[in-house]
Amino acid sequence: MRFSLKILALSLIGLALALAAASRFDTAAAQTMASLGPVERIKAGDHNCPGCDLHGADLSNQCVKGGDLTGADFSGVNAHYMCMSLANFTRVNFKGADLTGANLAHSNLTDADLTGAVLDITSIKGADLSRAKGLTQAQLDQACGDKDTKVPAGLKAKSCS
Repeated sequence: MRFSLKILALSLIGLALALAAASRFDTAAAQTMASLGPVERIKAGDHNCPGCDLHGADLSNQCVKGGDLTGADFSGVNAHYMCMSLANFTRVNFKGADLTGANLAHSNLTDADLTGAVLDITSIKGADLSRAKGLTQAQLDQACGDKDTKVPAGLKAKSCS
């Protein structure tokens, strides 16, 4: 019985030390992430960057899936094949952004400005673009939507197989 209690006590001490080390690692990782600029944060895997200035950045093949990018500036970015699904892009500036092949499926683009954005083969399936600004039928004709894609009145999303 004594032997079992010693093993249990050592196991609990080991667990406590492991948790303390993990906590220090998480704190260090958070401090490192906070010291990076917005583009570097995205490239390091941070999916949340509300209000970030990403203007003109090359974000091709990066991922912000499920992230909060409310109010961020994506104007002029190169976001080829970027994973952007399930994210919050409320009030984001996408003016002149190249979103070729990006995946915006099921994202919230309320009050996002898409003036001059390139949406060639961009997935907008299930995305809410109903209050997007600067969106044209020509842009939607190049993108891939579905029956669940919401677009402003008078516009129609094209379905892709």
